[in-house]
Parts: sequence; C-alpha cells; structure tokens
Amino acid sequence: MFEVDVLVIGSLNHDIVAGVDQAPAPGETVLARTLVRTNGGKGGNQAVAAARAGASVRLLSAVGTDAEGDMQVTSLAAFGVDTSVIAREAGQRTSLALIWVTPDGENSIIVTPGAKDRVTPELVWQLGAGLAPRVVLAQSEVGAAVCDAAAGLAAQVGARYVLSCGPVVLPAATTLAACDPVIVNAGEARDLLAGVGAVATGPETELTQALLAATGARSVVVTLGASGSVVAERDGGTVRLPAVPATDVVDTTGAGDTYCGVVVARIAQGDALADAAREAAVAASAAVGWRGARPELV
Repeated sequence: MFEVDVLVIGSLNHDIVAGVDQAPAPGETVLARTLVRTNGGKGGNQAVAAARAGASVRLLSAVGTDAEGDMQVTSLAAFGVDTSVIAREAGQRTSLALIWVTPDGENSIIVTPGAKDRVTPELVWQLGAGLAPRVVLAQSEVGAAVCDAAAGLAAQVGARYVLSCGPVVLPAATTLAACDPVIVNAGEARDLLAGVGAVATGPETELTQALLAATGARSVVVTLGASGSVVAERDGGTVRLPAVPATDVVDTTGAGDTYCGVVVARIAQGDALADAAREAAVAASAAVGWRGARPELV
C-alpha cells in the first residue's frame, strides 16, 4: 500500500527577490524597484507544484530553527505538503537565495549555504526509513551524493525515480540509469552529456536521444522554454511537444520547478510521461504570471 504519491527530496531556501530595471554589470550598483521576501528552494517549489496538481506529497529537507524556517514549514503545510520529515537544524540558518528579476521576467539567483547543506545521504536514509512513495523526486541542488541516496531509497521501496538535474551534477551511473525521467533544459542536457563523455549537435530531438543513450536513463525530458519540450522514452520513442504561450510574464523564477512538480504528480497518478509533460507545460506557463517561485495562498 502506497502511503504517499510523491516523496520530494530537496532544498528549502528563503528567497529575497529584488525587482530591477536591468541586471547589474560588473562593478555596477543598481536600485531595486521592489523587494519581496518569500519561500523558495527547488525542493519546496516542486513539492508545492505537485501538491497543487493533486498529488499527496511529503518533503524531505532541512531548515533552521529560525523565523524563515517557521515560514517554510507553515507555508508548505498550508499548500497540503506533509512536512513531517523536514529536519529543523539547531544552530543553522535557513538557506537564503538572493534573486534579481528584470522587467521581462528574467532572473539571476545566488544561493547561500545554510541548513539545506544538512540534507545529506545519511539524512535521506534516516528520515526516509519506512516511507512508501510511488515516485521519488530529487533535485541536483542538493548534490550528487544525495541524488544517489534518493535513487537508492527509491529502488529499495520499488518507487519510480525522477531527477531534476539543474544545476548539473554528475551522479553515479546507476543513478542516471534509474532516472524515469531525468529532466533538464537544453543547456543542462549538453552539460550532462559532456559530463558523461558524450557530445550532441543538431536538433533538440537528436540532443534528447543522445542524452537517453549516453546516460542509460529509462526516459528523458528536455525543456526548451518558449520552444516547448522533447520527451524520449527507452520503450516509447521520442515526442516533440509544443510550448504553451504565457499570457503575462512577470517572473520566470520557479517555472521549471513547477514543470517538474506537475510531471511527477501526474505520473504518480497514472499518466503517461508525454501526457504529464503536456500538463506540466500548461502549469509552467501559468507560473511565470506570479512574482516569486510559488503562488500566493488564496
């Protein structure tokens, strides 16, 4: 009996988001038009997206025993995410992400050390003991060793394993082979190919097929922003999916996390991967219409 649809293993950050007219050049000081403090981190963002897509979700992560950690746990619970395996690390600050966003919605992000660095392989095995998810989702933001532990935990309980590999790290070959899918954008796909000693040129479909072959993954999803995405499955061929145009681009922060969260929610509930990716594209298109990595609670 599965006790939860999705177990997300990943990071939580407190986001400080500055709206600027233009990104600062080296040595330049710019004035912010707006400043927002909110909840973020790839683990939290993807867990919220999965919960909003109808999945039952538990998040394994770590925050400090500070006000920012309290904000995270309270917000996640309000979205319906099970927070029972979020560690509260005494003496540690909740990790911070410093973000600037330009008027076209583009962003740059600096993530600082903090409690997220306490998400270790040992913590995964400790807090993951006895859990029984349908799908385990990990993000490379917590490092290759944690991604390996997440894959090991998924294999132990018979769960499907999904890896959001941005920024690119190089997990063990067995971890890559377990991915179903590994989700990357086009730049990350090329970086991951280089990491495993392969190179791909040509159209995005060829890039996706090359990544599938080089990593040994069970499936691969390469997102292409406004150009859509490509889904390749070892037993199901390759499908090019069109983009879903956004009506109002406010902030692209977290749109990729929304995509990943919806993919795992839908496959945990029985959708085929290509169908899950179609739903994820709709959600990601909507996600650029709000400020910050997650929507406001209503």
